[in-house]
Amino acid sequence: MRIYGYFSAILTVSAVLSFAGCSEKENGGGGGYDGPSVQTSAKIHLVSRLSDETLFSSDADVDAVSEYVNTELNSDRTTVAFLDRTDVSGVADAEQILLDVRKWSSFIPLGQSGQEDFDVTTFVFNEPAELVTAYDITSDSYVSGRTVTLSGTLTNYNDKGEVTNVNDNITSTVPLSYCRIDSQEQITALASETLAEMFNASQTFVVIGTVKNELLAELQSAVSSSNSRCAVTEVKAGTDYTIFMLYTTRYWGYNGVTETSVASGITAYSVDIAWK
Repeated sequence: MRIYGYFSAILTVSAVLSFAGCSEKENGGGGGYDGPSVQTSAKIHLVSRLSDETLFSSDADVDAVSEYVNTELNSDRTTVAFLDRTDVSGVADAEQILLDVRKWSSFIPLGQSGQEDFDVTTFVFNEPAELVTAYDITSDSYVSGRTVTLSGTLTNYNDKGEVTNVNDNITSTVPLSYCRIDSQEQITALASETLAEMFNASQTFVVIGTVKNELLAELQSAVSSSNSRCAVTEVKAGTDYTIFMLYTTRYWGYNGVTETSVASGITAYSVDIAWK
């Protein structure tokens, strides 16, 4: 198993510096005597078709995604976003979005379907980036990401479930990665080798990814069997793929997801995560 400093020149791009923001809790949380005494919340955005198609099919798609990213990452609520399946064919469009919204980014390889045909997700963030780290899953698929600082909210409740204090200026640092799972072979390799290497590097990682709908249960079972300190949670099922969150349960939790229609067939998923 190899760890790459990063992929190649075509898979590295930065836009200009922007200001990092903080996140607000949107979903309420707690409630009643059974509610939590403390609730934490930070958002990770994923823009995707949840199908085996590239994200951009027209200039209108590019404009709509650009407007969404600009709104969210300049709203003082969101720190990072993944643009799923921008691919090599959409590199120029992704670069233009990054210039328009004035953000930093890295391109994350999902796999290779030809000698020069890479499936790629664009990772957008609010602060300058170090190089992305990529771990092999199989010879042509990877789990890739970087450490980011998430801005979020901490809400305190009393024993009646009433809010007693809200601090919306909380930050938490997380090694955040992305991947796509298309086969049982990838699940086996991820659970048997890649997961152990990632866990040895950091026990605080989070992976947001997509998996073919019919393989979700196998992924959940393989990960829990391989490492009981990790879990895979279903976030949202789409036409062909399901968004999942793979995380170390000692440090992270899953609060829920909200959806926003961006363009025809393109949806933005705001994944709400908690830290402990």
